[in-house]
Amino acid sequence: MSLWSDSSYGDDDYYWCPPCQRFFNSQYALDCHRKSSSRHEWCARCRRYFSTPSAKAAHIRDSAAHNVCWKCPVPLDFISYDQLQTHRVSDHHLCRPCGIYHCSSDELRDHNVEQHNLCVDCGQFFQNRNNLEMHKQRHTPRDLECYGHDRYGCEQVFKTFSGMLIHLESGSCISGTIEGEIDDLARACYQSRKYRRDLENGGWLYMCPGCERGFSKLSSLFQHAESIQSCSSYTTGNGCLAKLRYFISWRI
Repeated sequence: MSLWSDSSYGDDDYYWCPPCQRFFNSQYALDCHRKSSSRHEWCARCRRYFSTPSAKAAHIRDSAAHNVCWKCPVPLDFISYDQLQTHRVSDHHLCRPCGIYHCSSDELRDHNVEQHNLCVDCGQFFQNRNNLEMHKQRHTPRDLECYGHDRYGCEQVFKTFSGMLIHLESGSCISGTIEGEIDDLARACYQSRKYRRDLENGGWLYMCPGCERGFSKLSSLFQHAESIQSCSSYTTGNGCLAKLRYFISWRI
């Protein structure tokens, strides 16, 4: 047999090593002998001995008690599968859902952002991109001063432009701005044809230039565009909503 069980021999409870034909007076002494001797293949975790290196290797490969990382130059054996997976992620940049190894932690992070909706600020994953974009607003600093600050001394600060618009539309800003004035500015901006839609009954709605969804308030349009990735480009750079924001900032 390839496995040598711990065994006692005789009335004095001596411990016997069959390959060496030797007795020991304690299990501890027998274990020390087997660990130190090149004639024994010892598995410390399972407390089992094997007659050949190949028998021990087969045991480690097939046993659920061993969780070996074969990507390491010197294979590491972990107590649990979760520990092995944690090691694979941290040291070998494994994407666990995909089973793909990456060349660096940066490459793994970029993959997780693109494929698994990772928030790089807190490490949370989300089911879809829109949920991620909504969540990311929590990490946005509240440092946007009200456009009524310079002329009227309004001390309110906001995370987003849509938050400022809600403040202005409500009439609570000391600048005295109300919703009707915001609507007038939005209509006066030369970009208005891109985000306003006239209705057959003579009314009108704000319209997202990306998905054509309608809104009754400008703040609602900006809330939508700020949180939906496919529409957010209109709020930055040369986007029509970015130009509208600049237009409003100069007229309040």
